[in-house]
Amino acid sequence: MKLIPTASQTVGPFFSIGLAPLCQNPTTISPAKTISIRGTIFDGDGKPIPDAVLEFWSPEEFARVPTADDGSFSVILNKPPSQSDNAGLKQFEVLIFMRGLLKPVYTRAYLADAETLKGDATLKVIPTERVATLAAKRTAPNEYEWNIFMQGESETVFFEY
Repeated sequence: MKLIPTASQTVGPFFSIGLAPLCQNPTTISPAKTISIRGTIFDGDGKPIPDAVLEFWSPEEFARVPTADDGSFSVILNKPPSQSDNAGLKQFEVLIFMRGLLKPVYTRAYLADAETLKGDATLKVIPTERVATLAAKRTAPNEYEWNIFMQGESETVFFEY
């Protein structure tokens, strides 16, 4: 019997080849009522990851962006509506695809500071000192910074799905 790898077993550093045409093109987005989230993805050694792809999801929107050679990413999104089930917080569901993962990891980016996130019922099960890893920090009006750490002391919180 010949075993054939499944799609989740063949993930590799080929995202730019297969997903590049499907990634967001910021020049086609209207700047009215949008926000931008910029950041960098780091591995367990604190080195940037140059070959990852992030998918941002909200009830009304989807955007896919790759990381650059220096591990940085930038996405432009519509401001999400407040979620009625989490104290009115604004958030995006985020999937991260990258080398070494057999399936994507799932996390969230909240447009709020760590103190505000204490009102989210979902986050009450997370140790308080780790909640800040989900908070995108406002750097200017409608601009946020959110860095992702895949492992290590500053590891971003990832959820099961």
